[in-house]
Formats: sequence, C-alpha cells, structure tokens
Amino acid sequence: MSLIIAQKYSKALLEVAQEKNLLDETLSEVAEFDQVIKSTDLGTFLADVTYSDEKKIKVIKALQEVSSTIVKNFLETLIVNRRLSLLPLIIQEVRNQADSLFKVSDVEVTTAVALTTPQLEKLETMIKAKFDLNEVTIKNTIDKSILGGVVINARGKIIDASIKSQLTKIAKTII
Repeated sequence: MSLIIAQKYSKALLEVAQEKNLLDETLSEVAEFDQVIKSTDLGTFLADVTYSDEKKIKVIKALQEVSSTIVKNFLETLIVNRRLSLLPLIIQEVRNQADSLFKVSDVEVTTAVALTTPQLEKLETMIKAKFDLNEVTIKNTIDKSILGGVVINARGKIIDASIKSQLTKIAKTII
C-alpha cells in the first residue's frame, strides 16, 4: 500500500515539474534529498513513531527553507496529508519514474570472468536495443558458478544465458 501511495506522490511531483519546465532542477534537488536521506538517519527518524509529528515537521520545515518552490510545496503537501514517513520511498520512486521517463537504467551483468572493455561496449549496445534504453550503467558481477555465458538483470527483467542454466534445462529434459 505504501508503495502505491509513494508512486502517486512521485508521479504528481514529476507532473508539476514538467508543467513548470523545471524537471531537471527538480530531479537534481530530489537527488540531493536522496543523498541526505542515505547519509543520515532521516528516513528512520521520519518512520519512527516514537518521535512526535511536531519534531518531524520541524525537520521538514528546515529542509523547505533550502528548497525550490515546487519541492517546498511538495513537502508541505506531505505535512498536511501526514505522509512524512513515506518521504524516503517517495524520493526513490521519483528517481525510478524519472529513469523510466528518460529510459535510463542500471544493469547488472553476471559473468564467470570479468568482461573486457570491448565486450562491455558491445553488451551495452545490445542491452540498449533490447530494453529500449538511452543510457545504461553496467555493473559486472563475477560468479564462477554460472560456468560461462551471461545473466543480465535490467529493469526487473532477467535474461539468463548462462551455461549453468542451459545444463539445468538439458538435465530436466533427460530426467
């Protein structure tokens, strides 16, 4: 339920930013908020019911002082609707929706051995075409247990072209 609420708030923020032609600035500000949340205990503080709403509002008011008008109004909406505990999740959803909007994705590529730069470049081109992306950041993870081939995890979809999975399929057909 919280995720659905966070998605609605993040969509609203992005729509307002687009209407005002301030999408890049708003996304930059959201990225800064994300860094603050990750480098502090802000997310835990906002979700902790032992702290009073007044204390939480005081912290958010301090953030509003250094925020743009759009983000200031957005934070005020969260205060009024008593959704401060969802701020970290909303921020994450804004980033996820923006990545979808701009067709940007982090991709995890698992191989048995480290890929060379030319191999990574070729794989990047293939991933962009296969997943309809404009920008890709590849994280190459080494897992010798896959024996060979590649496992690609992009945008919640997995392409398993590993030798291990192929051997498993063959074994199932034999048995």
